[in-house]
Amino acid sequence: MVVLGIDTATPGLGVALANDEGLIAEATVQIGLRHAQGLLPTVEWLLATSGLSVDDLGAVAVTIGPGSFTAVRIGLNTAKGLCMGRNLPLVGISTLAAMAARFPCCSLPVVPWLDAKRREVYAGRYDTSGPYPIAREADTVASPAQWLQDHPEPALFVGDGATVYGHLIRERLGEAAYIAPAWTPLASAAAVAVWGRERALRGETMNPDDAAPVYIRRPQAIMDRAARG
Repeated sequence: MVVLGIDTATPGLGVALANDEGLIAEATVQIGLRHAQGLLPTVEWLLATSGLSVDDLGAVAVTIGPGSFTAVRIGLNTAKGLCMGRNLPLVGISTLAAMAARFPCCSLPVVPWLDAKRREVYAGRYDTSGPYPIAREADTVASPAQWLQDHPEPALFVGDGATVYGHLIRERLGEAAYIAPAWTPLASAAAVAVWGRERALRGETMNPDDAAPVYIRRPQAIMDRAARG
């Protein structure tokens, strides 16, 4: 089974292909807010470069959030369209888990922080001592200071939130602070594809009609309307 992995929930655009032998190919681009323009051309290019077509796909895996509200929808809606048009199973993967997946076999807890703006981060805590991340608590949104107060133990912090608030992490945790390099902020599309394939084979799939983004925090437009009454 060939599986397409998609990530648009971070500032990067990630697309990957995997089969029973593992990763076939991966493309990752720092794309800012241009996911809508770049996603399908990247998928088509990666398939063509790999000697494949959409008809070869057996499933699609996609990050479903948290992340940019618009970008998450772009990735999920594209994945849903591919699945519904060809009756393919869909696998949804946490963006934060896909970020943690870049650091397998790590002896420390891996803490992905994705900048949520408004002085908050989307935060998770994962065990990556094995090949795939295992969530040790639910993904959440929090102020960096409060999260650090509640989690004073050593950890490896990853993602653009860790870059933005690195000074605070070091100030609060001292020698217990480990921060991944700034060039590793994105989710792993390769992990989305490979891990998604294994989950699809186990039947851990979603009905594309029912699949919805996991925002954690309500979109700003909704909160603004609520505030206006």
